[in-house]
Amino acid sequence: MRPSEMFFVLFTVVGLGACTGGVPISAQDDHRRSITVEVGAHGYTPDEVSAAAGEEVRLVFTRTSDEGCGQQLVFPELNIRRDLPLGEAVPVDITMPASGTVAFTCGMGMYRGAVLVR
Repeated sequence: MRPSEMFFVLFTVVGLGACTGGVPISAQDDHRRSITVEVGAHGYTPDEVSAAAGEEVRLVFTRTSDEGCGQQLVFPELNIRRDLPLGEAVPVDITMPASGTVAFTCGMGMYRGAVLVR
């Protein structure tokens, strides 16, 4: 392989890595729908989202305020508990039940939200 061809191959591989955010392409082919939820001083925004029965979703929570009780996230029925560091996106993957809702709260149960099955 000539040096110019090698440069082209290297440039292409590095360029693809940069375009995918450094994440392997196979990891980007995740079939989950991503839903973003902001955790502020007064609760969740949005506090209700919807998903289809059986759908696999990735809820991405980002705490934007140091005020309030949003430092922890709890899905009581799913036995999921996550710390929410300020300014960091925290993903939670769930599969929706056949019907009903999947509730989430802050660690103290003061902030409330839900994913509704549509």
